Amino acid sequence: MNILLYFSNQLNPQRGGTERVACLLADYFLSRGHVVKYMASRNVDHPESRESVFLPAGDESTCRENIDFLLDYIKRNEIDIIINEGASTESIYLFSHEYIPLSVKLISHVHFDITGDLEHLGRTQFLPLSGVPLATSVKNLLKRIKLPFNKRRGYRWKKQHFGYMYDNSDAIVVLSEKQKEKLSRLLGIKDSNKIYGLTNPNTVNTEIFDFKKKGNEILYVGRLDYGQKRVDRILRVWKLIQHRLPQWHLTIAGFGPFKEYYEAMSKKLHLERIDFVGQVDTSNYYKQSKIFLMTSNYEGTPMVIPECMSHGVVPVVMNNFVDADMYIKNGENGFLTTPFSIVAMAKVTVDLAHMDRSSFERLATVARNTIATTDNNAILRNWDNLFKDLTD
Repeated sequence: MNILLYFSNQLNPQRGGTERVACLLADYFLSRGHVVKYMASRNVDHPESRESVFLPAGDESTCRENIDFLLDYIKRNEIDIIINEGASTESIYLFSHEYIPLSVKLISHVHFDITGDLEHLGRTQFLPLSGVPLATSVKNLLKRIKLPFNKRRGYRWKKQHFGYMYDNSDAIVVLSEKQKEKLSRLLGIKDSNKIYGLTNPNTVNTEIFDFKKKGNEILYVGRLDYGQKRVDRILRVWKLIQHRLPQWHLTIAGFGPFKEYYEAMSKKLHLERIDFVGQVDTSNYYKQSKIFLMTSNYEGTPMVIPECMSHGVVPVVMNNFVDADMYIKNGENGFLTTPFSIVAMAKVTVDLAHMDRSSFERLATVARNTIATTDNNAILRNWDNLFKDLTD
């Protein structure tokens, strides 16, 4: 079959989680004898970017220029299946059966949590009432008052967005069976055979690690934002435990709009033995670290968890999102702590750091083996079954 993969940015396995998964899927399809083509809106100038054609408008709008280009490309290349890897965006309106012939099977691939950003909306908003000018404080208070209205409006928008996607796609692929339940519940659908919960394949390499080379390092890797990642919670955990772990060090690896805010917060809290290292190659940090912390408000199936586990870093994750337990078996290869509780995470982290070496190394080894024994081929074969469902 001839398969077209679309993503807004030219696909490059070095760019991000969605891109890595999409490229892995493309390589699998090629290995199965399919022809794979790539389409994007924006160029990514990098030697590993997949050779692509680009929508002429430079965006994914439903303008006549884009529609005519897409239809002509489908016809000339005899496309059988289109996979929209950016189905969480406005691209669903262009890549829909409103414009694409029904003879072409259309799969909308959603790489994010369906409603996670709304479930705890108040926790995602940076709306301080103190330490800011009075006018800002008043505005933030009004925004807090409006949160319930904004939450209801957000759910209405999502229902409309995903409802359009459902009506105009042949299949919707979400990250897990739990995400499938979320989408079905949002749309008021029971027993849909159009929604597939397909786990993403692992895109990390596992290697035998040397526990003796690991230091007393606690690590965070990810974007430095507020709405989703909430790195401020990690800083508050460290505030509670830094004097109980005088031989330990905390590294914050990543970049984002709140980097300066978190650096200033670190100084205000008088945090010690902490480094913000920016956006770096994290492989050496994984090799040197023993504990990984995650405090996100919401996630899909974050790759950073199997990534750290593959290096024998034991994850301690706030159990704030539905698929936090996809890889973590509590107490066996990592820990899931009470949702949103800084005190609970601090206690688990201290207990883990004080664990005897053999027990700690056993946890780290089980974490690594959990990822090493994941059967990527079995995960990828689910896509064969999906194609069969669509073409039978």
